[in-house]
Amino acid sequence: MHLYVIRHAQTTMNIGQGGGANCELSDIGYWQANQIPSFFRDINVKAIYCSPLKRAILSALPISRFCNLPIILVPEMSEMFLEQWTDYRDYAWQSCAELVSGYPNVRFLHTHDENRQWWPVWPEKPSDVRARVRSFYDAHIAPDLGTDEHIVVIGHGQSTADLKQIANPGDTIPVYNAGIVEFVMNAAGQCESAVVHTGHLGAHVSD
Repeated sequence: MHLYVIRHAQTTMNIGQGGGANCELSDIGYWQANQIPSFFRDINVKAIYCSPLKRAILSALPISRFCNLPIILVPEMSEMFLEQWTDYRDYAWQSCAELVSGYPNVRFLHTHDENRQWWPVWPEKPSDVRARVRSFYDAHIAPDLGTDEHIVVIGHGQSTADLKQIANPGDTIPVYNAGIVEFVMNAAGQCESAVVHTGHLGAHVSD
């Protein structure tokens, strides 16, 4: 199996322009997101999993259109809701139905009850983030181990870092905005190779 782990494209918060807990992409971020499909030109992607936060969805839209696949929203891949980040506690998050209605070809993971909130319970510890990412990996990524499938997962700095560690313990590959970390996984769940792809980003490679 090929697992592609992608941190969302550059945001307004990344460059000090504000935007809060559910910030949008910067101008460069929108450009970065539009370059992601070029990497997958000759790859038959099976599924696109994505955090439900705006910056992740906006990063996923171009590859969703290119591959003609739905964006599957995964609450477990959300940003971490740390105690010191009170803006995550106070933000008026949309319900599942409101969120899905705002974007084309988006739906929640079939295991998520859409009558319940999708965002993490504040406050979280880093270990809580690892646990929820692990639960997603075990339930929805691991079943494809030993296949030739190509799976894309789009998240945040911490959730993608945790997913990388689960796929490849000890992984030290940097998490770049819109960079693509490709893991080749064998049937036993061991990582046979890991490489980061940033060529599609040209000069706009940022962490």
